[in-house]
Amino acid sequence: MNRTLSQFTDGTSYYFRNYYRSRSFFLMLIVTLLVSSLLTYFSLKYIGKLPKLFPGIPTNLSPALKERLLGFLWALILLDLPVFASVFFGSPAISGEIENKTAYHIFPLPIARGVLLLSKYLAAVLITLSVLLIYLIFQGGVLLYIFGALPINYFSSIGLLVVFTFSIVAFTFLVSSIFNRNTYAYISVFLIYFLVFEAINVISEFLYKTTPFYLLDNAADIISKVYVNAGTGLFSTSLSINAASSSEIFSSVLIIAIYGIISIVAALIIFQRKEAY
Repeated sequence: MNRTLSQFTDGTSYYFRNYYRSRSFFLMLIVTLLVSSLLTYFSLKYIGKLPKLFPGIPTNLSPALKERLLGFLWALILLDLPVFASVFFGSPAISGEIENKTAYHIFPLPIARGVLLLSKYLAAVLITLSVLLIYLIFQGGVLLYIFGALPINYFSSIGLLVVFTFSIVAFTFLVSSIFNRNTYAYISVFLIYFLVFEAINVISEFLYKTTPFYLLDNAADIISKVYVNAGTGLFSTSLSINAASSSEIFSSVLIIAIYGIISIVAALIIFQRKEAY
């Protein structure tokens, strides 16, 4: 048991160092800094014009509602950052070992494949959260500067973001375990998340007038809805100045967790049977 734990911690540390020295890390770092800077400029310059962005809400906003609306806008951008980061760090996790022939050296090591995969998975989650932390620091700094305090919604959103990060990284690991080439894994994750899920949304909303709550991207919207419960479907738009209810948060977390658990278990099963060729 101690040997397995030691292998797991050593593997996580090793892969984490590899990640933060990679080009993918610096690319995500630059993108995150750029997006954070743009949102900071927008927040400081247009804080007084928030009602124009949300038709139907009172023009004389209370400071508390302004704070939540601004947090909602920051969270909307935040929804996509974990997806891009997980694709860069998670998609080549297994397919890259096969394509680059490093699997020939890794697979014969006296380390259980499950330990190997889980250590790499945790390292990918940690490096993704490290990048997202920069964005959250910018957001927190802006909210503190403008309003003098951080709302409880800010911390709720961070907690949900952590859960979503574990799930989306697990999903990219699953896709990576299916392919033997990096390019296929990269493209497949983007296609599934931004095209297939969106196609299901379009069909469901157009034919059945309902939003498929069971999709991962829809469940992840809870990260922003803890500020303002806004629904932005393709054929309808709804806005409630209230935050999402506890039941909505619970159901979304449950869906996100199910995706993550199924994905990482499936990735482990496939990886156990993977051959280095």
